Amino acid sequence: MFKNTLKLALLASAVVGSVSAARAQEGGALTLSGNASLTSDYRFRGISQTEESVALQGGLDAGLAVSETVSLYAGTWGSTGDKDTIGASEIDVYGGVSGTAGLARWSLGAIGYLYADASDLDFWEANAEVGMDIGPVSAAAGIYYAPEQANLGDEDGVYVYTSLSSAIPNSPVTLKASLGYEDNAFWNSKWDWSLGADLAYKQFTFGVAYVDSNKSARYFSDSGKLKRGGDATVLFTVGASF
Repeated sequence: MFKNTLKLALLASAVVGSVSAARAQEGGALTLSGNASLTSDYRFRGISQTEESVALQGGLDAGLAVSETVSLYAGTWGSTGDKDTIGASEIDVYGGVSGTAGLARWSLGAIGYLYADASDLDFWEANAEVGMDIGPVSAAAGIYYAPEQANLGDEDGVYVYTSLSSAIPNSPVTLKASLGYEDNAFWNSKWDWSLGADLAYKQFTFGVAYVDSNKSARYFSDSGKLKRGGDATVLFTVGASF
């Protein structure tokens, strides 16, 4: 079941991608973008998904402008994982609508998380976000809501967050920060926060970030050593967009 779903998702992305590229070259409203990155640790909402190991990640996004202020979007994103956490890989499939209203920007959508070796972890969330640029600072706040699902123990859950970013004038550096709160089948009263900086060079981005949470997320390494996947860490990332 999962393999068929994954194949369909990837096939749909490829078809949308080829059509998007053609339309973009013609000056149409349908656009395509992609990204790939290598990170020192895959942290999801402050918790390591790779037992603090390197992860290879990438995604493909398509957008369709339906008016001057409203657009539809769809995409897929994937990451390598770890056999003891999320399995060999994670594939996310998402879509929704976004737009602007005066100085504010907004989006509404849904996202599904699919795990190749751990289908009992598959789940989906609805999400909403609002944001605004205040001088040189870009601010946003949002929510992810997971309705009751079998893989979540028939419980619902919520993750709320806020983020800030600001480009340093006359430099390729952008500073960023985030704060999130999660209460669902995975975590109760979990907070996570980050502070970092990105440096852009042509189509490449080099990032460093301090990430922490109030949960330890204990696990045993292959050598039997007790470790904590939710403790503070510094992430290093190199990525490319196209």
